[in-house]
Amino acid sequence: MHFKVLYQLRVLLPVFVSFFLSLPSAHAQIQYANKVVMEEGIVSDNTRAADGNLATNATIKPSLLLGYTRLRVSFPTTAAAGKEAGMYIKPNILISAALLGGATLNTFYKDGSTITPVDSHLLSSDLLNLKIEVSGIRRISFTPTQPFNQIELVFFSVLALGQDIEIYEAFSTAAPLPVVLTSFQAAATPAGVSLSWGTASEHAADQFVVERAAADAPGNFQAIGRVQAAGTSAQARTYQFVDAEATSAARRYYRLRQLDHDGTATFSPVVAVQAEALATRLLAYPSPTVGTLTVAGAAGSEFSILDQLGRPVRHATTSPSQPQLDVSSLPAGLYFVQDATTGQRAKFLKAN
Repeated sequence: MHFKVLYQLRVLLPVFVSFFLSLPSAHAQIQYANKVVMEEGIVSDNTRAADGNLATNATIKPSLLLGYTRLRVSFPTTAAAGKEAGMYIKPNILISAALLGGATLNTFYKDGSTITPVDSHLLSSDLLNLKIEVSGIRRISFTPTQPFNQIELVFFSVLALGQDIEIYEAFSTAAPLPVVLTSFQAAATPAGVSLSWGTASEHAADQFVVERAAADAPGNFQAIGRVQAAGTSAQARTYQFVDAEATSAARRYYRLRQLDHDGTATFSPVVAVQAEALATRLLAYPSPTVGTLTVAGAAGSEFSILDQLGRPVRHATTSPSQPQLDVSSLPAGLYFVQDATTGQRAKFLKAN
């Protein structure tokens, strides 16, 4: 999908703003390109256009022998739609109407090996924003209508002949991650394989699909259950799911497929569990936890909770139908659950 974004030459009146020669640390959402992915024509010091340093630059040198000269860079994460993006550039003379008419900013979305054109922005349009910084550096920006992760500057060499163009950095606003996963664990228990995971934040998250693969087909994941996500939350959260069918001694692989409200899917790392090696051990999960702790593999129902120095801070009981302990009132830190019958201990972390 293409649309035009242009600015009038009247916006070329200088608008001086402060120009920092290093990345602005106060704005965590602003990201800069970190890799050169394509160039055509004569481009010197190309990596300086993607080094995160506004004091260095690549230089495009249009040549009469080449129809177009271009430099394309990529961002570390997807650039958000509806948020400002663009480039810092500097021509060696005042930008002319002819040069503007032969230059474009193009955006692309790369998914695996597939690269899809997103938008094309002519530099001669009245919808493109221009700020003239100190030292003649131009900050050219636009508001994208769709997400992208690559951007390129293209000049028609005949019109730009003899006019070197310095490219300092491409910038965009990083799209928020739908889910920030902090942990994902699997533990074999007499009731099956217990899966637990935690998130630091969620944005428009719909659900987690739990997927399993067998040892003889580790790449063949099948959905075995779903857990509703919190939606949008800035608070730490924990989730649990028990694979009750995984009671036999075997090695299994698990992963989470996280779905957004728009259907976008992202996958967690894969975790493996060997049932026969873990089922007889005392287990306490999830770790870290903010409230509820599940205890499995115990010989009895009486437990002590010990601090990191081994001092008892609480006594508790469980039952086969209620194997959870409420630890929400414990201060954050490292603890141990100790089985009163066998003396076995299991470590866990309490988070705020």
